[in-house]
Amino acid sequence: MKKIFFILFVFSFSFAFADKFNLIKSFQVSEDFEIFKEFGKNDFLEYKNKKVKKFAIKIELDKSLLKDKEFYLTVISDYENLLYSNISYMKNNHILISKLDKNTPNEITFYYSYDKPKRAGFRIKIISEFEYKNIFPFEGILYGLAYGIIFCAFLYYFIIYFSTRKNYFLYYSIMQIFVLASLIGFVYFSFKPYPTNNAQAIVDIFENMSFIFTLLFAKEILKTKKKMPYANYLLCFFIGINIIDIFIIFFTKYSILYEYMPFYIIFLLPTILGIVSIIKKNENTIIYTIGWSFMTIFIYLAEMELIPLSGIYTIHIVAPMESLIFSFALAFTLRAIVNEKNEKEKLLIHKSKLASMGEMINNIAHQWRQPLTHLSYINMNLQMASYDNQLNNQYLNEKIEESNNQLEFMSNTIESFSDFYKPQKEKEYFYISSAVKQAINIMSVILDKYHIEISLEIKNDMKIYSYENEYSQVVLNLITNAKDILLQREIINPKIKITIDTKLNRSVTTICDNAKGVDNKNIQKVFEPYFTTKEKGSGIGLYMSKTIINSHFKGDLKVTNTKEGACFFIEV
Repeated sequence: MKKIFFILFVFSFSFAFADKFNLIKSFQVSEDFEIFKEFGKNDFLEYKNKKVKKFAIKIELDKSLLKDKEFYLTVISDYENLLYSNISYMKNNHILISKLDKNTPNEITFYYSYDKPKRAGFRIKIISEFEYKNIFPFEGILYGLAYGIIFCAFLYYFIIYFSTRKNYFLYYSIMQIFVLASLIGFVYFSFKPYPTNNAQAIVDIFENMSFIFTLLFAKEILKTKKKMPYANYLLCFFIGINIIDIFIIFFTKYSILYEYMPFYIIFLLPTILGIVSIIKKNENTIIYTIGWSFMTIFIYLAEMELIPLSGIYTIHIVAPMESLIFSFALAFTLRAIVNEKNEKEKLLIHKSKLASMGEMINNIAHQWRQPLTHLSYINMNLQMASYDNQLNNQYLNEKIEESNNQLEFMSNTIESFSDFYKPQKEKEYFYISSAVKQAINIMSVILDKYHIEISLEIKNDMKIYSYENEYSQVVLNLITNAKDILLQREIINPKIKITIDTKLNRSVTTICDNAKGVDNKNIQKVFEPYFTTKEKGSGIGLYMSKTIINSHFKGDLKVTNTKEGACFFIEV
C-alpha cells in the first residue's frame, strides 16, 4: 500500500512553534485512511508537488504536559474538504481551532478528500492560552501597527535622503520597504495551507533584499570601508552570497542560503562589528548596536523556540521595535548632520565675509589710487613753489581746496563701501535697478582699469521688500566672477551686459559675459561649495550667492551658456 509523508510547510516562524511545548510526539500522513504505520522525514524537495485525492493526518500528543495546562491547536487547511475529525473545533476565518487539555484524545485525526488530486494542504501550530486569549483576537491591530510604523520609517528617511544625500538613509529606507513586503508575505501565507512556488520565491527574494540592505546600511553607518577594512570585506562577502542566493531562487523557487544558515546570523554580524566600533571609541554606533543586538537576540530565541509566542507574532512585534530604535538613532544622526552643516555654513559665511572684505579693500585701493597720486602732485607743486619763492596765499588756498576735494572724494568712497558691506538687520523696499547700480558703481573703477565694457539695460524694473545690500552683493559677486574669467581667458573686447526685466510677476536680472561660457562638465557644479576653476579662487562666492537668493529672497540663481559666454539669472 502506497504511503507518503507530506511536508508541513515551514515558512520563517509560522510553523517553528508547532512542537514548541513538546506536545506533539509524532505526526503522520497517509493516503490510506485505515493504516498509519510508518514515519518519515519531511522532505520539501521531494513532496512539495505531490498530489493526492485523499489523505489522513494523525497527531500523537504527550498528554503528560496537559495535566494542569491548556493549549490550542490551530489548523490551516482546506477545511471545506474536511470529512471528519475526532476532536471538536471551531472556525475562525481561515483557521480551525481546537482546545487541548487533559480530556483531549492521545491521538488526533483529520480526514480530507478532494474532488480532484491536488497538493495536500495542512499546517498546524500550537499556541498558549495567553496567546489565544490576548493576542490572537487582536492580530489585525498588531499587523496594522507594525506595517504603519515600518512604512512611516521608510517614507520619512526616504525623503530625508533627498535632502541629505547620505547613503545610509537610502539603504535604511529601502531595507524597511523590503521588511514590510516580507511581513505582508508572511501574513498572506498564514491564510494559506501552503504557498505556491512563485509566492515562496517572491517572499524569499524580499527577505534576501532586506538582508542585503541591512548589511549595506551597516557598512555605511559603521564606515567599515575606512575604519574597518577587514570587516568591510566580510560584509561584502555576505552581501555577495545573498545576491547569488537571489539568482538561485529564480531556479529553485526558494532560498537555499537560509535553508542552512539561521536568520539571526545576518544581525549577529553587524552586532559584533558595532561592538568593535564602540571599543574603538566610536560612540555614535551605540544605539545601532543596541538595535542589531535586539534583533539578534529575539530572532535567535524565536528560531530556537524559546519564546512563548508564535513566530509570526514575534516578528511583527520585533520588526517595528527595531524600526523605532533605528529611527531614534537616525534622528540623532540627522541632528548631527544638521549641526555639522550649520557649522560649515557659518565657516563659509565667515570665509565669504573675508573674501568680501578683501574685495572691498581691493576696490578701495583702486578708487584711492588716483586721488592719492593727485595729492602727491599737490605736495610736489607746493614744495616746488616754496623752493622758487612763488608760494603765496592765493596759490596755497587753491592747492588746499584741491586737496580737500580729493580727501572728500576718498572719504565718500569709504562711506559708500562701508554702507554697501554693512549688514542689514531689517528689510526695506528698494528697486532692483538701484541695487544693481550700486554694485556697478563699486566695480566701475576696476572695470575701467582693465578696459571691460559694462552695460545696463532696464526693460522692466520692480520694487521688492528685502535686503538691498545682499542683492547688490550677489550682483557684485557675479560681476567680479565675469571680470576674473574675462581676464583669465584674455578675451579681446571684454564685455559684461546686465539686463533687468520681469517675468510672471518675478524680477529677472541677467548678467552675461563674452568669456566663451562655462565648460559643460562643470556647469552643474558651479554652485557647489569650494568648487572653482580659478587658480586662486575660494569656491564660495557663487555658493553663497545662491544661498542668499534661495534663503533670503525665496528666489533662484541659475546659469546657462550662450554663443558668446555664460549668463546668470537672478529670479526673485
